[in-house]
Amino acid sequence: MDTIIQADMADARIVQWLGELLRAYHQQTELEKAAHGVSTATGGGQLPAHYQKEIDRPSEAFANSLVFIAHRGSVPLGMVVLTSVDDAIKEVKRLWVDPGARGCGVGAALLREAFRTAEACRSDVLRLTVWNWRDSALRSYRRMGFTTVPSWEDRAGLECMELRLPAAHRSAPAH
Repeated sequence: MDTIIQADMADARIVQWLGELLRAYHQQTELEKAAHGVSTATGGGQLPAHYQKEIDRPSEAFANSLVFIAHRGSVPLGMVVLTSVDDAIKEVKRLWVDPGARGCGVGAALLREAFRTAEACRSDVLRLTVWNWRDSALRSYRRMGFTTVPSWEDRAGLECMELRLPAAHRSAPAH
């Protein structure tokens, strides 16, 4: 059975899982960026310093974020990082599912966790960016209700998407 937990950065096992997931995410992304002419990475080199920092010191890199990890027993399956742009907007900064766990609903479950968290924070919008060549991710996001919006990014190849959250939760008293 798969479980989603909020990452406890004081737990060495969780930090290790997060590092493994982030390394795989960044290595794959850098290879794809090179293949699409957005980067010169070849896969054999080191990751850019800011990505390596996330892997080495996630508690610092994500100090103002919420991190959720999906796992099956002692095997990490995926993760999502949720940040606050402001009170009204939450942003998915990292979403990764191990390739061996794809197609089983792990990514959708992580996104639903991000959605529930944003909703509980009374946010108006959940937003994310996705590389325009990631067709299956784009299809998944659209199925969940995300729509393409004008870009807030200056990097070529990134598509900006938003999901408007239901208004009903914003008028309810806070818990």
